[in-house]
Amino acid sequence: MRLIECARQAGVTTDTLRHYLRVGLVEADGRTENGYRTFSERGVARVRFIRGALALGFTLRDAGELVEMGQRGELPCPRARTLLDQRLAEQGRQLDAALRLHRRMQRAVADWKRRPDGVPDGHSVCGLIEGFAQDPASAARRDRGASARRRGEG
Repeated sequence: MRLIECARQAGVTTDTLRHYLRVGLVEADGRTENGYRTFSERGVARVRFIRGALALGFTLRDAGELVEMGQRGELPCPRARTLLDQRLAEQGRQLDAALRLHRRMQRAVADWKRRPDGVPDGHSVCGLIEGFAQDPASAARRDRGASARRRGEG
């Protein structure tokens, strides 16, 4: 089958399949007389494997490593477990960072509701951002203090 048919059966775009070819994740089985690359069902299965690996959080490099292991006759599943543990830890760190950013944004919104808009004076662009960015910790303390006052604790 030609590239477009392989891509369609594997559920990827032709550009994606061409990228996989360029980086060596997939190889064409041959070429037609007029130069079109041809693929077998094995090529479709390889692309589906790569899609599945990416959907689980593996990188293209990870998928390539696992494919190469299989081609050498090595068992890739133990390595897949190790890699997935690593990707899970990375995702946890990224999630923590995203949650910290989300809380910082919430504090900024709450802080900015209590502040007036500033007029640019040639030294400042937006005093809200500059004031918060200079001391986000004090903004956090202000927010905690304001929350405590609202609850009647302060």
